[in-house]
Amino acid sequence: MKIQNNAKDIINNFKEKNYNLVIEKTNFLSEKENNNDLLWTLRGLSYLNKNNKIDSFKCLNMAVKINPKNIDAKNYLGILYNNSGKLKQAEKCFKECIQSKPDYISSIFNLANLKIKTNNFEEAISLYIKALKINENIEKIYINLGFAYQSTKQSQKAKLILEKCLNKFPSSTEADKLLSSQTNFKNDENYLMDMVKKLNTKQLNDDKKINLLFAIGKGFEDKGDYKNSFNYYSKGNHLKKNNLKSDINQKIELFENIETFFSNFKFKNDIINNKKKIVFIFGLPRSGTTLVESILSSHEKVSSVGEINFLSNFVKSNFFKDNKILVDDLHKFSGLNLKKEYFNYLESFNIKNDVITDKSLETYFYLGFIKYFFPSSKLIHCQRNAKDNCLSIYKNLFTDNEAWKYDENELVEYYSLYKRIMNFWNKKIGKDILNINYEDLVKNNETTVKKIINHCQLNWDEKCLNHHNYVAPIKTLSLNQANKPVYSSSVGSSNNYNIYLKKMFDDLDLKVNK
Repeated sequence: MKIQNNAKDIINNFKEKNYNLVIEKTNFLSEKENNNDLLWTLRGLSYLNKNNKIDSFKCLNMAVKINPKNIDAKNYLGILYNNSGKLKQAEKCFKECIQSKPDYISSIFNLANLKIKTNNFEEAISLYIKALKINENIEKIYINLGFAYQSTKQSQKAKLILEKCLNKFPSSTEADKLLSSQTNFKNDENYLMDMVKKLNTKQLNDDKKINLLFAIGKGFEDKGDYKNSFNYYSKGNHLKKNNLKSDINQKIELFENIETFFSNFKFKNDIINNKKKIVFIFGLPRSGTTLVESILSSHEKVSSVGEINFLSNFVKSNFFKDNKILVDDLHKFSGLNLKKEYFNYLESFNIKNDVITDKSLETYFYLGFIKYFFPSSKLIHCQRNAKDNCLSIYKNLFTDNEAWKYDENELVEYYSLYKRIMNFWNKKIGKDILNINYEDLVKNNETTVKKIINHCQLNWDEKCLNHHNYVAPIKTLSLNQANKPVYSSSVGSSNNYNIYLKKMFDDLDLKVNK
């Protein structure tokens, strides 16, 4: 009885978010009753809320070991596996929860999200629909289902589910952000003004306002009203930036340490023939990487995994501390574990071919590691007119919460850093890098596509010129553009905002041309 009374007290502490107290009390009680899975679960979730993933994993694992039917602990254990890149273990946890309780909506939703992550969209859509049948009052299910439809070119279904979401949850601005991305506001007279009115309601928090500000900015841009468009984009950027911690100096420090390490580094000329060939596509956001990936993945011999970010996360976790490289001699480090873990990670994806494109973020920082551990890989760098590129970043809301994307001065500073990085790698390993200009891809499409195909040592495939006709899921902000034929209207788009972003564009000219 005493343990039960203490458990009630601990549950109340947990509900009140007194996580330190929960950890202290459960630690004390578990010494007396080590086999109480509830205590281990509460302690594990408290550690998780304090972002202590290691101790959280230990506690939740113990809870499941004590009671395999504890589906709450097992579900959160699955979340931890998923976040740490152990996708097979995560899927096993979620499926076991659903097997124990077929209407356990949390694991159904989490499994659907995992299927999105691994490009198994049909399964994800089926799971989201199943979740809605169990409970139609969870906003995030509608949002993720709408995104899944958009990613698979089912725009009408996306529109219907997002409109249903807005009818059921009028204050949902995530739905507005997604719906606006596939809406042409040129002839719209109602939806845009509805979003403007919603923005002025008092109950919206900053995150909801930010979604709307970017969506409205896009709406006015569609109409050719660049003054109002900039006004909303600018407010969205400033509000987003105010909610983030600046990290541009850390980025500079990271690169300087990488540059120092690799300046005199001698790469081996060994060519290792793995069964699967990786094509790394990289560049700044909004530089054409998604378009190049879409073109390549339409080839009959190529599959895409998108922005998995596995290698950059692995390198940061194993080779860096506080932006400093921990190893003195990379040649002493065996790359077998990295390769094994990378290819094991890919096994959860919907891969049908031996040539795979990886379009992960910030790959340009870690090209030296990729060149060393994956010497047979192909490297494709996408670049674009500086002003057009920075404007496109400025106009979009990203999920990675990097502050430099929302500040005009930091955007210029980061662009300059990116140019430094690529100048360094082009001097160091330039013979292995294919540099593709977005403008060339648009104006000389067939010639440029053939360069890409030749660089990847693939036979010509006519489908690569009509990539938009083939259903290849796209999960990035560029999904609506990459799902269309190649078009040139975005070239020179910065001219529309010259008078509003004059200082940023002038600073770019100084940085790029100096």
